[in-house]
Amino acid sequence: MRPSNLTVKQKCGIILRNNEGCGVNCLKKARIICLSLLLGALTICTSAVAFKEMKEADSIDIKNLASSLIVMSEHQTGNIQEENWMPVEMEFAQASIQMTPIELYDSMSIAEREAALYAGTLHMEYSGLYTYSGDRLSVSRGALYFNGHKETYYSERVLPGTSLNIPGRHVAEDGTIRDGDGYICVAADGGYMPKGSILITSLGPAKVYDSGCAYGIIDIYVNW
Repeated sequence: MRPSNLTVKQKCGIILRNNEGCGVNCLKKARIICLSLLLGALTICTSAVAFKEMKEADSIDIKNLASSLIVMSEHQTGNIQEENWMPVEMEFAQASIQMTPIELYDSMSIAEREAALYAGTLHMEYSGLYTYSGDRLSVSRGALYFNGHKETYYSERVLPGTSLNIPGRHVAEDGTIRDGDGYICVAADGGYMPKGSILITSLGPAKVYDSGCAYGIIDIYVNW
């Protein structure tokens, strides 16, 4: 057996046998050498165990990291169909951002429009269209029943209405006369709707600035 292939125990046995006739001092030296060899071997074993544990821990961390990256990737590519992955509020907010004001207005029921109007949360248009769908008052359709009232129109080309106090008065894209807040200007009987009242018409949110109509009629001020 080659010396390099001997175990620590075998090496210690050879040292002890070689020093049996050397006396006490030689025996002590042999024991010290054997003890040093044993301590060295123990240190090497301890280091190997520690290295193995560190390697296993690193392996676990790497596996966990890889699993996390796979899950994130699958969420992004849509491979995982998780319920409630995005809160309903965020989905609604994103849908609202993607829709134009007209689409938002048209997607609401009349009751929802009125509720938003009275709550002050309805999106107001200074000059843009409020709606392009459903029954609406127009030049060719001069009278319309809408949401419990009858709508008609009168034109500033015939009645300039210079005495009307309409802040920010202007002509909108649809030809209606609006104030600076985007309300369509209308006339109504004082007993039916006093001045300053707000309501939803077939053309959008409106405010009463004029009177002189029959009860139950909303006369919309236009530039047609």
